[in-house]
Amino acid sequence: MNVAHLFLLITVSQGFIFGFAILFSPFYKSQVNNYLGYAILVLASLMLNVYLDAIDVFVKYPKFMILYDIEWVFLFPVFFFLYFLKSINHDLGKSKKLFWLYMPFIFSVVINVIFNLEYAYSWKYKELVYDLIFDFQELGYYSFNFILVIWSYKILKEEKYRMHPNSRWLKKLCVWIFFLVTSWIIIDIIDMIFNIGYEIGISIICTVASVFVFWVVYYGIYTLKLTNDQKNIISDVNNGTLHVNLTEVHDNTQQKVPTNTSASFSGDNRYFLKLENLLQNDHIYRDPNLSQEIIAKLLNISSGYLSQIVNDITKKNFTVYINSYRVKEVKDMILNAEFDKYSLLAIGLEAGFKSKTTFYTSFKKETGLTPSQFRSKNKKVPIF
Repeated sequence: MNVAHLFLLITVSQGFIFGFAILFSPFYKSQVNNYLGYAILVLASLMLNVYLDAIDVFVKYPKFMILYDIEWVFLFPVFFFLYFLKSINHDLGKSKKLFWLYMPFIFSVVINVIFNLEYAYSWKYKELVYDLIFDFQELGYYSFNFILVIWSYKILKEEKYRMHPNSRWLKKLCVWIFFLVTSWIIIDIIDMIFNIGYEIGISIICTVASVFVFWVVYYGIYTLKLTNDQKNIISDVNNGTLHVNLTEVHDNTQQKVPTNTSASFSGDNRYFLKLENLLQNDHIYRDPNLSQEIIAKLLNISSGYLSQIVNDITKKNFTVYINSYRVKEVKDMILNAEFDKYSLLAIGLEAGFKSKTTFYTSFKKETGLTPSQFRSKNKKVPIF
């Protein structure tokens, strides 16, 4: 076995191992992560086809050539794109129009099946027609990969998704896939111009693919776990609905008060009591997009008036006051053995914090300890 074949075998093996691990391991398993697992398995299958071709399997068993001819590479960007959309809860992820993303792959299957069935026959313009179709197909899988990766990255640049917890990880994933596809195209071009040889080209491609898969697993191991943690925490929290229907809450408040006042306030202020009820019973602080303006609208008072009430009664500004509820919930979950299996960041995000930095800063300001120090001080949690 030469070096190129060894590289191929290593890439194929690790791709299938990690792909199936994401799909079936409790540590990774989630509906969102499944799409990333599918993408890695497609990449491993592509490398397997190259390996089988390199050791002449398709020459010995020509009936299996159809597996090599079908461009599975059309599925790789589709699964990646679906993983991307699901990770940020993009509205497009629920659209039935996403089915059209599979059309290039279906086209490839149909064309290659027909071509292989007609292999034993011939007609005058057959080769010319198929050459044109396959040239178009080759151009298609290059451009299709680029289009979906660039589209994904462009979505992440939108204001709505810039601060999403998965944004940084997904941006790096986009860059890596762009680099992977670019490397593949450059090597193909160099081979056509300089004829560098099959073994050198394959070795480079496999090296890049291997590093990519390792990076996805080892860099993404925490991020993947985090995606699963957040979904599981939702089902484990028993304190009420995590995501409050703010419209319904707003409907229950009808009276309007002056937008400003110089009066001082006490803890029995009716608007403060309503605010406390929203926080303690409806847990509206769990909404990471909650703002002073939103709560003021719920209470039918002005934002400035709400600020005066909170500052005067709690001696805290609005943000610190809301974050104090989030910190309390995080502390409660840390002290609850049912949440030992979840990461601290996953717990913080589900309590309503919008980012890791805000979570850690607010928690330390409120308790004098970082979340990990608080956990270590109050209980012993096995480290895996």
